[in-house]
Amino acid sequence: MRATYLAMEATGWFVLVPFSLASLLTGVAQSLGTKWGLFRHYWVLVKLLINVIATIILLLYMQTLSSLAGVATEPILDLSGPTDPSPVLHAGAALLLLLVATTLAVYKPRGMTRYGQRKQHEERTAQP
Repeated sequence: MRATYLAMEATGWFVLVPFSLASLLTGVAQSLGTKWGLFRHYWVLVKLLINVIATIILLLYMQTLSSLAGVATEPILDLSGPTDPSPVLHAGAALLLLLVATTLAVYKPRGMTRYGQRKQHEERTAQP
């Protein structure tokens, strides 16, 4: 149990957090450089919102995980009480968010924002 919390802390800080921030930055960069745009389609905005919320929750949860890893380094650890279900709940919620984001990226549901509709109209009228 101790090794698990210590490994989760190291993996979280050195793998999950950098990849989460990289995902956020590359997603914004790609959306600005493609025809989909950042504010043209609702599904792109939903994916951005999912990514921002997941990154914030990950950063907040890393504080909890660091404190659990700190407790795991203590020489005497009392495991007689109930264990914390938080890691399993957070992992399950993260998996659900990843599945939703993947589904949105694959199927690209219709529906443009007002900004997207206006830009599309401007592009159509500007072409001879």
